[in-house]
Order: sequence, then structure tokens, then C-alpha cells
Amino acid sequence: MPLTLTLLRKRVQRLQWLCLALWFGITLLPLIMASGDDLFIGSWPLPYWLAAQGCLLGYLAIVVVYAWLVNRWERAAGCLSFEAPAAQDD
Repeated sequence: MPLTLTLLRKRVQRLQWLCLALWFGITLLPLIMASGDDLFIGSWPLPYWLAAQGCLLGYLAIVVVYAWLVNRWERAAGCLSFEAPAAQDD
């Protein structure tokens, strides 16, 4: 089935909602796990490590996967998933 502009936009919108949910979960995970001080990575408690390093790596992974998937889908559809602004001639 060829990828149409409407299908592309629906896919991208679903991916955006998924990325938003993942971002929300990654942000709240250290707060949820903060009560458990028995888990350590090296000499640091796990919630501290997640807040300091793990969340940033999670955010980076979200951006990389989003860009890779949308670029792949746009290439397959042969069009952009957004409206490009018209060129401004001064």
C-alpha cells in the first residue's frame, strides 16, 4: 500500500503522541523510584543516576528514533509531513 500524505500525517501524529508519553514516563520515573534507596549503580543511588544521566539519554533516544522514522516515512511517501512555508521575497 503506497504511503499517502494523509496516512503519513496520521503516522507522524501517532508517533508524536507516543514520544510525548515516553517523555512523560522518563521524566517521572526518577520521582517514582526515589523512595527505593536500595538500588545502586556504582556508588550512586539509581534515582540519582536516572535523574542525572538516564533521563538525558532517554530524551536523546526519543529524538533520534523520531527523526529516523519520520525521515524514512517521508522518503517512502515522497513528500513532507508538514506544510513548508512559502518563500519570502523581499
